[in-house]
Amino acid sequence: MKARIEKNLDTLWLREGVDGFILFSQEYDNRPTIQYVSGFTGSVAVVLITPREHFLIVDSRYFVQAEEESDFTIYKIPGRDPWPDISELMKKNDIRVLGFEKDRLTIDKYEQLKNLGIELKGYSNYFRKLRSVKDESEISLVRKSCEIASKAFNDVYPEIKPGISEADIAAELAYKMRLYGAERLAKGHFVVASGKRGQRPHGVFSNKVIENGDLVTIDFGAVYKGYYSDITRTVGVGKVDTRMMEIYEVVYEANKIGIELAKDRITGRDLDREVRDFIASKGFGDYFTHSTGHGIGLELHEFPNVNSQNSAVLPVNSIVTIEPGIYIPDLGGVRIEDDIVVKEDGCEVLTFADKFFQSE
Repeated sequence: MKARIEKNLDTLWLREGVDGFILFSQEYDNRPTIQYVSGFTGSVAVVLITPREHFLIVDSRYFVQAEEESDFTIYKIPGRDPWPDISELMKKNDIRVLGFEKDRLTIDKYEQLKNLGIELKGYSNYFRKLRSVKDESEISLVRKSCEIASKAFNDVYPEIKPGISEADIAAELAYKMRLYGAERLAKGHFVVASGKRGQRPHGVFSNKVIENGDLVTIDFGAVYKGYYSDITRTVGVGKVDTRMMEIYEVVYEANKIGIELAKDRITGRDLDREVRDFIASKGFGDYFTHSTGHGIGLELHEFPNVNSQNSAVLPVNSIVTIEPGIYIPDLGGVRIEDDIVVKEDGCEVLTFADKFFQSE
């Protein structure tokens, strides 16, 4: 893990004059970055990075796990309070200017850092930006996560018929993903929105029973070794309204256009605009109410974004979603979402959940 970050931190040491950088995790707060830089997946730790040495500070619950997972120097503390040891490490390593994540640090921890009597420099999204470009091991883990979620959906897909409830669909998907190796679910509450409830982009499942003629939008994903997948499929049940069939075809084409555009080293803003313009050309521009996509990795939403704010070219080996949607008040909605890896000469689609429109 040291090699993953060392080449990216030279600007901090040489240009910014920072002597060290500190990261905290408390339960699942900031755990993704702790895992990214150190390899450690436990729920409580402190990471201190200096130009000379990298420290992982853990208590007795994690001594063995830290040794197994991380190539950092393991600093074992006897109790639960890391602050005496943090202070000692600051002095031993002559840290006078300390970098920290100002968008992630609690006020309490900031105040305790101030008490150490050193200069503090805050940075926003420093490591999240590094995380936007994946190495091959990370791509492999996201690929596996997508495989788990896709296989689970393909198993559940034939059961989406009149009489089953939205909650039943969510439960079956959760069971199948765990069966195929997910360590947990990407979302605490799946989106399963049928009929008129489909007008809600984030329509969490309810006890509503699926009826003949419903469109059912399902947004789900798995987590495998910390890495996320994020998939949406919309399924038609029985005889679906002609207008909704038309909307489905528009979203299906928009999804394909987005995937094709991602092959051309395009900016997030331009990709979003092209997909949005296509949907608008079909008369549904006012009903596409969210961005075209976002990055995924150690978090469900991370950089880079596929939206109007991102003027940067999507970097090679970033992983993004392509998820156009149309939501019509009092009628319903459609979203289709895939996860792709941006490549030098194209892109790789990681998700293979069925997109066939069910007619039974």
